[in-house]
Amino acid sequence: MARQKKPFLFERSRVTVIWNFLNDPEGHGTKKVKWKTQKISPALSGRIQFAVRQDTGRSLTQIKAVTGADCSSITVRRHLRLKGFKNKKRPQRPRLLERHRTNRLDFAREHQTYDIERSHLFSTCRSGGGTVMVWGAFSFSRTTEPQEVQGRQTTAGCVQMLQRASLMTEGPRLCVNNITLLDHPTCSPDLNLIENLWGWMARDVYKTGQQFDTVDVLRAAVFTTWRNLPTHLMETCSSCIKTIGRKKGVVLR
Repeated sequence: MARQKKPFLFERSRVTVIWNFLNDPEGHGTKKVKWKTQKISPALSGRIQFAVRQDTGRSLTQIKAVTGADCSSITVRRHLRLKGFKNKKRPQRPRLLERHRTNRLDFAREHQTYDIERSHLFSTCRSGGGTVMVWGAFSFSRTTEPQEVQGRQTTAGCVQMLQRASLMTEGPRLCVNNITLLDHPTCSPDLNLIENLWGWMARDVYKTGQQFDTVDVLRAAVFTTWRNLPTHLMETCSSCIKTIGRKKGVVLR
């Protein structure tokens, strides 16, 4: 005896329909379909769209709080997409107010031209987060010899070190010699030229995901990278000043 062939899906569905009809001929096809209620009414939709147009930086939770929507954040996002809105993740950048933009733009306009005959030194102290802390400075065409900060640098130790530094007493002498200090704007890490060099060094030291087994190997790699900084890199650091002017004071990537 031949084995019975197994029915396909649509054949099984047809058999189910016939079976239900035979069991209840009078009630077949009379079952009412329960339509899913709409969670966002036209009035609530208008309030949601008005809240988004009023402040495009609001999150879904803030939109729900302002409009009093009794639904999930995913429902609000889905409704906004149906209405033609597009959400975008806010980039991780410093929050710039209007005064910050003005200060950055003034800084770029004032320092986009300079006298290369005068030596400009920019220095900083790297501390925290690593096992090797290095101090360095650079001018228009060369760098100083890097200095390693011994031990773990704490906040109190950093304050004491800066208080002992001769730079703390240089203010009157600079004023007497008509030397104007650089008025650096706030919320502007991209305008600190030494930070650009530190960033380039970090990418070069840890390129291709390189890891170091000992502190001595890491120290040697840091010092070698610092001594071999390209000259064109120091010369082009000032180009970010002109870029700030073209970007109307916004933060560079």
